[in-house]
Amino acid sequence: MKLKSFILIILLSVRLTHYGQSIEKCDGTVLLTTGNKIGQLTQREISNFLLTFGQECRNNVEYSEWSNELLFSLLDKQTELTVRTIEKEEKNIELEEIFFVLKNPIHDGIDIKNLIGKVNKVKFNTRVKKEIIDRLKTAESLLNQK
Repeated sequence: MKLKSFILIILLSVRLTHYGQSIEKCDGTVLLTTGNKIGQLTQREISNFLLTFGQECRNNVEYSEWSNELLFSLLDKQTELTVRTIEKEEKNIELEEIFFVLKNPIHDGIDIKNLIGKVNKVKFNTRVKKEIIDRLKTAESLLNQK
C-alpha cells in the first residue's frame, strides 16, 4: 500500500512539474515539438512556441534559423490561430522580437505575398494583425530588392 501511494505521489508530482514549468527563451525542445506538430498545434502549444522568442536568442544561430522557419510555416499553416494567439499573448511574449523575425525571413523561399493575403483574411481587425501585415510587407519589399 505504501509503495502504491509513493508511486502515485511521484507520478502526480512529475506531471504537475511538467505542466507547471515555465518556457525558457531559445528552447530547442519547444521548437522540436512545434515542428513535429505544425498544422495541428493547440493555442497553448503556439503560445509556448512564441514564449521562446527573445532578443538574446539572436546570437544562437541554430535557434534563430529554426524558429524563423517555424514562425513563417506556422503563420502559413495555422494563420488565424497564430494571429489570435499573438494577440492574446501580447503582454506575455516578446512581441517586438516576433515582429523583428517577421520582417527578416531567413530565406527567400517563403511566399510572403501569400502570407499577407492569409493574414488579411483573418476575420478580426486589431492593431496586432495590422502590425503583422506591416512587417510582412517590409519583408516582401526587402526580398524584392535582392
